[in-house]
Amino acid sequence: MSKKYRYNSFDEAMEAIKEGRSLEEVRPDSITPELAMIAVKDWVYDLEFVPAHLQTLEMALIAVRWSPLLFQHVRPDLQTPEMALEAVKDRGWGLEHVPANCQTKEVIEAALKHDPSAKEFIKTKGLIKNALEEALGE
Repeated sequence: MSKKYRYNSFDEAMEAIKEGRSLEEVRPDSITPELAMIAVKDWVYDLEFVPAHLQTLEMALIAVRWSPLLFQHVRPDLQTPEMALEAVKDRGWGLEHVPANCQTKEVIEAALKHDPSAKEFIKTKGLIKNALEEALGE
């Protein structure tokens, strides 16, 4: 059974997004880059409903800076250590949502500087000792 969407055209979707509705209610082929950006700027959690081919670096940065939880919804080729740093520098707990391949020493240190308890989310085991020592001043 296919999902029923409340908004099936670009015009309906644009009006709905301007009224604060979620992209979740918009048929995916009605979403344009412009509509996606407006939606994410208004409600970052809409990134989850932006088709991967429409995600931009700017859009992903807006989302992960607000909520590192959204890192998991960022298109894989945009998931970089630089993006991870943006996700964790003010919210160390966000390290939980950063994949191991993006957990560089710099990312781990930034997360631990903001939130020492983020050490439980370190997936890159080889960097644990150095990052912990430097970030915690040990």
